[in-house]
Amino acid sequence: MNIEKKSLEEICTNFTRYFSYYFDWNDVDVTFFHVNLANKEIHHISNNYEWLLTCWEDDLDLHLSERLSPGFQYWSNYSEIYEKTLAKTEKRNVKLDICNKYGNIFEIISINSKKLLSLENTLEIYQTRPIIADYARNIWFKRENIILPVRAGIPSSYKAIKEIKNNPKDLLDTYHHMRFGKIRFTRKEMVTIGLFLSHCKIKEISTIQGCSDASEVKRIQNIKDKLGCSNASSSGLFKALKNHGITQACLGILVNCP
Repeated sequence: MNIEKKSLEEICTNFTRYFSYYFDWNDVDVTFFHVNLANKEIHHISNNYEWLLTCWEDDLDLHLSERLSPGFQYWSNYSEIYEKTLAKTEKRNVKLDICNKYGNIFEIISINSKKLLSLENTLEIYQTRPIIADYARNIWFKRENIILPVRAGIPSSYKAIKEIKNNPKDLLDTYHHMRFGKIRFTRKEMVTIGLFLSHCKIKEISTIQGCSDASEVKRIQNIKDKLGCSNASSSGLFKALKNHGITQACLGILVNCP
């Protein structure tokens, strides 16, 4: 589908200029979009207008349901059509979607990067999402001519259920572990620890992990149990992690193992 419009190009140019203080556009591209399933509308903004055109020309929007899953998702977990489109950009070392769901509305910030991203880099980008969302919404709803259609047959009551495919990378969530002395943590637990060390709140961690707050509280309790500090406060958990040599510096590799 050809979505080429002067008005869309203009808002992308302004976005690039406004957020140049936040991002190095030589290394990364950032696309933010809002999917309203009730109204069957999509709003887009990106620093790379040409990349936006490429994605729509390749009809990736017809496979939109793959991206509507709250949490972090790498394009390597999507169908082959995404991989073929990604090959058309030099910023393809990391391609990550971060999705949030609000009723029947999905908001996704999507990152293309030439370089591998550490956990800290990814969190820095994630933390700009509310600023980008506010900026984008102020632009979008003043200009009706940049609305794009939801062409994929997705019902407004769509509930994202992530299907685990026969992909070796999906097995990392089950079999990829890290060990510190006699203590062994799962990949999910290590991601939670990294976010905790970055002072993220429970709600932020559960959003990134794509789970409920209750599930995240349970995971943190499991971490405390393994460290032998079941009743510890947040500061006590920080101290226990430090005593076992678990710091942010040793966690960056996790972000590169989707």
